[in-house]
Amino acid sequence: MRGPPPPTRPAINPVQRALAVAVIGGLLALLLFVDIGGDTAWRRVALDAAHGPIFAAVAALIAALLPATSARRVAGPWPDARRYLVAFGIAVVLGAAVEALQSLDDRPGSLFDLGTDAAGAAIGLGLLALLERARRAPPRPAPGPTAWALLVVALAGLAFVSWRPIEAGRAYLHRARQFPVLAAFNAPSDLYFTHTHGVSMELAALPVRWARRPGERALRLRYEANAPPLVKVEEPFPDWRGYSALVLDLTNPTDRDLRMTLRISDAEHDWSPEDRLNLPLVLPSATRSTVRVAIEAVRTAPASRRADLSRIVDLALFGSGGAGEGELFVSRVWLE
Repeated sequence: MRGPPPPTRPAINPVQRALAVAVIGGLLALLLFVDIGGDTAWRRVALDAAHGPIFAAVAALIAALLPATSARRVAGPWPDARRYLVAFGIAVVLGAAVEALQSLDDRPGSLFDLGTDAAGAAIGLGLLALLERARRAPPRPAPGPTAWALLVVALAGLAFVSWRPIEAGRAYLHRARQFPVLAAFNAPSDLYFTHTHGVSMELAALPVRWARRPGERALRLRYEANAPPLVKVEEPFPDWRGYSALVLDLTNPTDRDLRMTLRISDAEHDWSPEDRLNLPLVLPSATRSTVRVAIEAVRTAPASRRADLSRIVDLALFGSGGAGEGELFVSRVWLE
């Protein structure tokens, strides 16, 4: 004798439906209208990663709003694959719409953000499938291939969403651990806060002539005649109080002197040249140089105030026009 059929999925009443739609709209509005001040790496990562949990909730709510497919009016082995696929598709379309609307407000759309939307939707649907299965009365059917595929997709989505926050967290931890070294170039992880513009950048062994130990590595900048060397350490460890000098270990392997400018700004910088340190440097040809800059010079550089040494936000080294083609090696930047 057959037992009673398993219960159908509980219907959503009009109030619950309206509430779910309002929550979806509110979550999408967060991405469109809420902005976190500043331009730090953690801010950029946080804004990108926020797409994951937001679209996890959006996809789960969409799936909850959708009726069961005709084959699933009565609950059977989970998940209801067609309903989940439709919810996933709607979530991705909403993600694309958000990126398109952001582009109208001088916030260029991002394929990475759309990928994070899709990954978040996969996570949300995976959690919803687990919840719907847990709410079923025993005996619960064993997971089938569709269920395992959904689990794999959800785990892949979790890895995608968490990758950049984990990478940023490791970079900030590494930055804190190596202080008072502000930049060293021994491994790819050392490049997280290092940027160039229009200049080739890579980790490379110092030429034997200037190396102090076998296999010594440095940051190599290869520049062209129309793109002078430029390297920027974004978000250096900000508190320079208690130190007397900034030191740079630089090698100019070319056969001509290289004229550079060292730029240092604090958080109060108003973006005028008079409100920061702009120190001219000359790196002799075919020479490895140790450049020392007094911290007091950084503090007194702004014309109308004193720089806040506890909130240094920018350190850049750039060449002037007419440098020609060549290379520049940056071994280390530190405080002493």
